[in-house]
Amino acid sequence: PRYTSARFVGREDAFTRLASVLQSAAVGDAGALLIDGTAGVGVTRFIDEAVRRVGTLQEPTLVLRGRASPDGADRPYGPVLQALGPMLDALRDDELERVMGTATDELMALLPGLADRIDPARIPGRRWLTTGPERRQARVLEGVLGVVGRLSERRPTLFVIEDLHRADAATRRLLGFLARIARSQRLSIVGTYQGDAMRGTDPWAMELQELERAPRPPERLTLPPLGRDDLARLVEAIEGQRPSASVLVLVVERSAGRPLVAEELLAARRELPGVSLASTFEDLVLARVAIRSPECRRVLRLMAPAGRDLSRLELVAIADAYERDATSAPPRSSSGPRLGDGVLDADLAAGLDEAIEHGFVTDTNGGLCVRHELVSRAIEADLLPTSSIRHQVAIARALGDDPFVATRHHLLAYDPIAAGVAAVGAADAAAAVHAPADELRVLELAIGTQGAVAGRSSRSAAARQRRVAVGSPAKVERGPADLAIRAAEAAFAAGRPVRAAAYVEAILGATDGRRDRTARGLLHARLADFLRASGDAERALAARRRAVALVPNMVSIARAAVVAGLAQARMLDGTFSEAERLAAEAIRIARACDPPDRHWELHATTTHGVSLGWRGDPEQAIATLREARAMAESLGDFDELFRIFANLTTVLDLAGRHEEAVSVASEGIEEARDAGLEAVYGNVLRGNAADSLFLLGRWQQARSLSTTALEWLPVGVHFLNTLVALATVEIELSAGEVAGRLLGRTMLELEALPDAQQAVPLHLAAASFALWRGDVGDALRSADRGWSLARETEDWILAARAAATAVEVDAAAAIEAREKRDLATLAAARERSHETIRSARVLLRRHGVDGALGSRRLADAYLATARAHRGRVDGRDLGASWDAVAMAWRDLGIPYELARARWREAEARLGAGAGRHGRADARAPLLEAVYIALKLGAMPLLRELRELAGRSRINLPPEVADRLGNPDDRPGVMVGPGRALATTSSLDTTDGVVATELIRQAVATRDTEVRQDTFGLSRREHDVLVHLTKGRTNREIGERLFISQKTVGVHVGNILSKLGVSGRVEAAAVAIRLGLIEPG
Repeated sequence: PRYTSARFVGREDAFTRLASVLQSAAVGDAGALLIDGTAGVGVTRFIDEAVRRVGTLQEPTLVLRGRASPDGADRPYGPVLQALGPMLDALRDDELERVMGTATDELMALLPGLADRIDPARIPGRRWLTTGPERRQARVLEGVLGVVGRLSERRPTLFVIEDLHRADAATRRLLGFLARIARSQRLSIVGTYQGDAMRGTDPWAMELQELERAPRPPERLTLPPLGRDDLARLVEAIEGQRPSASVLVLVVERSAGRPLVAEELLAARRELPGVSLASTFEDLVLARVAIRSPECRRVLRLMAPAGRDLSRLELVAIADAYERDATSAPPRSSSGPRLGDGVLDADLAAGLDEAIEHGFVTDTNGGLCVRHELVSRAIEADLLPTSSIRHQVAIARALGDDPFVATRHHLLAYDPIAAGVAAVGAADAAAAVHAPADELRVLELAIGTQGAVAGRSSRSAAARQRRVAVGSPAKVERGPADLAIRAAEAAFAAGRPVRAAAYVEAILGATDGRRDRTARGLLHARLADFLRASGDAERALAARRRAVALVPNMVSIARAAVVAGLAQARMLDGTFSEAERLAAEAIRIARACDPPDRHWELHATTTHGVSLGWRGDPEQAIATLREARAMAESLGDFDELFRIFANLTTVLDLAGRHEEAVSVASEGIEEARDAGLEAVYGNVLRGNAADSLFLLGRWQQARSLSTTALEWLPVGVHFLNTLVALATVEIELSAGEVAGRLLGRTMLELEALPDAQQAVPLHLAAASFALWRGDVGDALRSADRGWSLARETEDWILAARAAATAVEVDAAAAIEAREKRDLATLAAARERSHETIRSARVLLRRHGVDGALGSRRLADAYLATARAHRGRVDGRDLGASWDAVAMAWRDLGIPYELARARWREAEARLGAGAGRHGRADARAPLLEAVYIALKLGAMPLLRELRELAGRSRINLPPEVADRLGNPDDRPGVMVGPGRALATTSSLDTTDGVVATELIRQAVATRDTEVRQDTFGLSRREHDVLVHLTKGRTNREIGERLFISQKTVGVHVGNILSKLGVSGRVEAAAVAIRLGLIEPG
């Protein structure tokens, strides 16, 4: 009799969706499809059929398929290795070396069986690199992407991971990485999961939400229950004839469209004439098991608790372990002689054959498995408590070579001591393959039993902290704090710096502060790293200072480490004079060590070079950073090498060498690609390059690089740098709905992770957005925040830029106040602008920077812009002043600022009241601004220029009307996300076809349900809020709602008050995040 259908039925709509992903991949456009289906609905058989169908295609498709085991039972990357292992084993040695690429060392840690077949020295481009623990997993991820990509060069590849809802963290992270990053490979990525088996706080549920917010989210597919007609065909395929109406009704109603349940119903109806088919699925399974022989029942009870594929040898080992403490032999259904199969004894072989014959067990590729997890759960749930514990102990003993399996089954056997011991071994295994989230999970399990297992730990806390912070060899000691130190490092590497800091603070609180001041100081230094990454810059600086105070002031590696760390902290917060002094001290200490410590010398040299750049000596700073680069390359310290690349681009920008900054960023991206760390380091450098490209007027490239970088970036300061860059370019390109949403998202991210270096540019961008939208009040608030932060640092260039923006906003406020005859507001604007310019001048004079340097010329241009705007504040707008400003920006090669200055010059000349002569004087600067705005795509500026030209009756080129004929958010042309990974140039300028909708998807919350108004908003206020989130002005809102502009202003004020926010942008962001409105 058949227990399953030999013919697949239904799901043609689902196959159509899958076919579209496969078709795109076949032509080199990788895509991902995530399939959701409840247990028993047939997801696995859908994948089986998909694999069968792709095998019949004209161009053969390579299928890589893995499946997750029950929660906690898989090693890190277990399903991935299950998918990749057989294919790599089948390759010739020369092919294997080519496919493995530069990440061979990391991949061999995952697949140690390949070590004997590969000579790493023969791998082209391979080199030994030192990277921090928090970046090592990224190298594994990019290594796997490289392997899969090279395999797909031969033929299209289908990469399938099943049951992601119970997969290990490393596998989930890899699949998310591939779904975001894989673009130009002939690769289809398919993942399956059970949505109904997850809670909202489950890791995969949260990762799904992150994937949905990606610039290019994966396709989603939910497999519904089978319909009546499909169930009829399923019954016919099993029974060999069309079902009667009564049978079909029974199957349809009792199975609820799940093929597994339908099959069990048919089997029970055939085998158990007297059983009630109204019983539960579990009862039907157990009823069928009950009529099987003792040998069959024994095999099923041995296999079901394992919950995973077993080899015959593993089944024998479990049986032996279970019977080890038995007082009698297992029951038999026959006293006659039987023959085994060479591995299984006769009774196990007979029981297994019967289980396979009656559809309980499948035997594929030498692996034995209970046919479905629901069948397995039913059998396991039927075990009595004592028997269940014996089975779990047996599995833990038999499969104890795998610490993850042992940990899981010791826990299920209620043996926390054994589970804790196994968990430490599992943590070691996870650390060996750079899977920090999995390491943290098992470490925290071990910590729960650390009183029993701490003595078994292989390292001490003090030894580990010295090795982490200083890099010195350590004596192996034993101590319970080791687990906490390891957990802190694992949490940090897994992207959970807050939890990492909590562990270190707990250790510091539990130890005697009078003992081993050096060790305690190094703990404070590491705490500072965690606090800084979590966004708590103030406490991080305090921890740095505490570390310096604790470590004795003498020549030692530890002293060099803490002083270098404090120097970097002061550099990051803009206190460059102190950073320069501390860096020089750290260099001296590191060189005086015996032997000299080159790592901390290198670290401090980089900080010293950056500080020199802001202290007015960019050429010396560039030379110092190039010297540091050579040192980093000789040491193989890629973390520091990347830091040098990132800072060198910044210092080159300071010197006004923007093209060179872009070139260095491109070179760094290539280095990151060669090292297998492009997604981590390359994407951060893309954000840096975007800043330079914006200044150079290459806005589409800046937008493209920022969008690509946002596909895969950790949450943190570097992530914000890219968001700010993208927000800035979008505001000046459109100042429309997309820009407003992106700005709102960035402001919320900044609240979670405040950083002055990012906060000031963001506030200035927000001020610009508000001015373009005509909201002077919002602009004043944003400009004031930016200026207040900038003047507290030693970053005099940023302060000059902030001053220029602040005075420009004051000018807008003064003009509005004159129109309203609001003398108090006018006086306040005059006073603010005067004080702002005075403070900026004082800050610039304090640093005494040579006026011939590019950085000083840049600051002077910003101050000249501020002074020209000051003339607008006072009502003395002079065209000559703006002409001088324009010439300064022309000399610096910054076209957008030149265009803005020419706009203001034309405005000033027209406002001078000279009539026809004034129009003639204004024509040339106006047209120059127009041509630059057209080239840049600066739509907000172009709109203002058109309005000015219309008032003054100056004819503009026809291109202006063409460009402004579409809505604000007209899609721009950009390089598709991720394309840079496949191009030969890191800063590829080739246009693609992905438009601004990409950013819309990145910043909008998907599938947000419209909820009832909260916070006391009235219906009309809700309507106003909807339009406000789309970036519309009060006038535009009034026109759409047929109310006056004054009434809109009252509603906006009520909204801001009720939501407790300070401006329109913040109100829009809060409304979207809280679901008060539907985005879009």
